[in-house]
Amino acid sequence: MVIIPYIIYLIIGILAGISMGIIGIGAGVITLPLLIYSGMNIRKAVGCILLMQLLPQSLFGVISYHEKGFIEYHTALTVTLGSIFGIIIGSSLVSRGYINEDLTYKILTIILIITAIAFTKRHLLHM
Repeated sequence: MVIIPYIIYLIIGILAGISMGIIGIGAGVITLPLLIYSGMNIRKAVGCILLMQLLPQSLFGVISYHEKGFIEYHTALTVTLGSIFGIIIGSSLVSRGYINEDLTYKILTIILIITAIAFTKRHLLHM
């Protein structure tokens, strides 16, 4: 077993965790591109991220934000319900072969660009 990839994955996880704690994003926007850049296949990277998001990645952040009163539970539960339906649809499309690996990369690229534009626009409007 080669230890170097796991050290890289640990560092990626630490960066994602710091990002999640500060700005609430990490698994998709930060971890996925870093896992792909490190040489992991996009399908395996998505699988890793889905496993990470089950509970352990967010638990400590949720506790901390709850203690400070920073969670709007009705909104969070509504978005969670929608995301459950979305993950079922998205996973089914991939597992049935409607979305291939190339299209997955294109979708990721579009989402990252839209996210960057939205954050930049919001920041520039509030300067």
